[in-house]
Amino acid sequence: MDKIVGVELSHRFAPISVRERLALNKDQTRTAIQALKKSYKEVFIISTCNRLSIYAYGTSHTEILKYFDQFGNYRQYLSILPDSEIAIKNLFSTASGLESQAVGEHQISGQIKDALDLGREEKSIGPVLDELIRQAVHTGKRVRLETNIGKFSASLATVGFELIAHHGIDIANATFLVIGTGNMANLMATVLDRTNIKKLYVASHDQERAQEMASEWNGEPVDMQNMHKALSEANVIVGGTQGEINLLHEETMAESKCPRAKFALETGDKKLFIDFGVPRNFNPELKNHDNIALFDLDDIKKITYEGLLKRYDEIPEARKIVNTEVDWFIIWLKNRKVAPVIEAYWKNLEDIRDEEMKWLLPKLGEVDEHQKEVLMRFTHRLLRKISNPTIDGIKNIAQNLHAQDNPINTAKQILDVEDVDVFVPKKKIIVGTRGSKLALTQTNWVVEQLKELQPDYEFETKIIRTSGDDGDISVVGAFTSALQRSMLAGEIDIAVHSYKDIPTEGVNGLRVIPVTKRKDVRDVLISKSGQKFVELPAGSVIGTGSLRRSAQLKQIRPDLEYKFIQGNVDSRIHQMETGEYDAIILAATGLQKMNMIDIATEIFEISTMLPAVGQGILGIELVDREGYVYELVKKLRHEPTKQAADAERAFLIALGGGCNLPIAAYASIEEEEISIHGVFASEDGVYFASNTISGKVEDRKELARTLAFQLKEEIDIKKNQKIEA
Repeated sequence: MDKIVGVELSHRFAPISVRERLALNKDQTRTAIQALKKSYKEVFIISTCNRLSIYAYGTSHTEILKYFDQFGNYRQYLSILPDSEIAIKNLFSTASGLESQAVGEHQISGQIKDALDLGREEKSIGPVLDELIRQAVHTGKRVRLETNIGKFSASLATVGFELIAHHGIDIANATFLVIGTGNMANLMATVLDRTNIKKLYVASHDQERAQEMASEWNGEPVDMQNMHKALSEANVIVGGTQGEINLLHEETMAESKCPRAKFALETGDKKLFIDFGVPRNFNPELKNHDNIALFDLDDIKKITYEGLLKRYDEIPEARKIVNTEVDWFIIWLKNRKVAPVIEAYWKNLEDIRDEEMKWLLPKLGEVDEHQKEVLMRFTHRLLRKISNPTIDGIKNIAQNLHAQDNPINTAKQILDVEDVDVFVPKKKIIVGTRGSKLALTQTNWVVEQLKELQPDYEFETKIIRTSGDDGDISVVGAFTSALQRSMLAGEIDIAVHSYKDIPTEGVNGLRVIPVTKRKDVRDVLISKSGQKFVELPAGSVIGTGSLRRSAQLKQIRPDLEYKFIQGNVDSRIHQMETGEYDAIILAATGLQKMNMIDIATEIFEISTMLPAVGQGILGIELVDREGYVYELVKKLRHEPTKQAADAERAFLIALGGGCNLPIAAYASIEEEEISIHGVFASEDGVYFASNTISGKVEDRKELARTLAFQLKEEIDIKKNQKIEA
């Protein structure tokens, strides 16, 4: 079934060094639209300095992901919008300024309109995306009219002005060189509106446009290929041209033979470079020169943070408006599915009316054109009033096309429009997931497997926020309890979990099935220096949120410091890069799912570190009131994986379960034989025990419990020996 889908690269998850590699100019955007039109009925692309967003109307977001893949392995930076509600909310939030670098800025509204115009030129905008974009712009207007989110200054133009004013530059006696004539108009309008300047140069690839803007601002146009004089004179150089330019952009400035670079580096005057370009217009190496200050969009993002605090107070009210508009559009989208039925029904009524008018008019005698018009208007009004309850009933059915016996087919039969083709899925399964990129990635993968098994079903993805997402991982079921409550409340049918996150204590009314073949169970080290674990200097700080990992690694390197860390993959990597940690430990399978395994410095073999119970296994938890959900999900079950999960979970339960103690286990199966490797330790890792047990697969749970009791007894003996000593 067709839906609105999308994939986005934005400033929220991608640094400018990545965004500039995927930035599309107008011609490249046209090419992208034409390529994606081969896979989708409708396509819409927003390409700005802070985002590349691709929305489409089709069956899946997969082809958009493949388009991004041609640039390289950037999936770790992408936001997946796999279902209509998620995609709609993202676009409406974007149009409202809630996803902008400068929260509440209104420039994005114009950029969305420009993107719509380009889509129309390329004939990639159909009725669904046309209405979607129209409502997105309308939502943005509502947010700005009904809240104060746009009333506190935070635009890039204003920030640029404040940078100039607060950087020790006497604006009145300063010379400006502006490169690019598009978005730079906003900045120069802001500067010139507030103060006079000494001189202005305007450079552009479009000489006619440069001349026009120079005349408007009382400046002087400059040829892009011949601006040495302007560069040497300028105190403030502002870059905002689309597409990387060769201005001070040599790989190593110290070795540059470019005369423009020499002008900049040899002049005694300090220069301020403001780079609004994506790709960046100026070489980042300029920051290393004493007489040059350079700010790019990521620098400006940090500067604007405090200035945006007032706007943040308006976000809750803005989100209420966005949610209201999203709900309205979802209703419109569902109503659209039955529009052919309503249209055919109305045509039948009009045909009946026309036939009856042919019978009536001759019997009325002399009837002039005005009287005929009144009769037609009367009959039209009559048809509307008679048909409204029926049409409203059809629209109500449209909100739940999956009700028993497919009522839309009943409606078609009653209205005598059975030749109208409306796809009605046999069943609808709502899949709950956390909103993290990793959770969405694995959930989307599972949904694709279920679609292959049952193409006649509709699958809708719904994001549920959990305690773990809010940073509270101390509670039992931090990543699962909110999803479980949603299932019991009938909001979702299934939830996809990492099996290791599922509490050992079950929930009445729900069942958990380990599914698909187990992925890589190993853990990886990512170190800032690129050194492997045994090479790290003594005292290095290792970040891990797992006692299981730290206890095992202490047996090898007790001279290192193991420090608690939490957050998703991106935030943990960021915490390491900003200096808190020298290295971090993560699960290999999570990085593989996000196409990020290449950042791993080292992969630990199982002989070095046993995985968490259930690591690398996906579990589907479900509430199955009618039986069809379980019958479908169990087809994904991989029996050896289920048997390994049974054994490891029995081992965990026998030791008390949970994460309060370092516990690790890995069960491997060869035909009818199972080997279970286990680790148990005290919280500080001082008392440590490990062993292996083997036997028949059918005895897996008893074997696991035996191993657990052996390790627990070994720990107790070691503790008693310590006390006696």
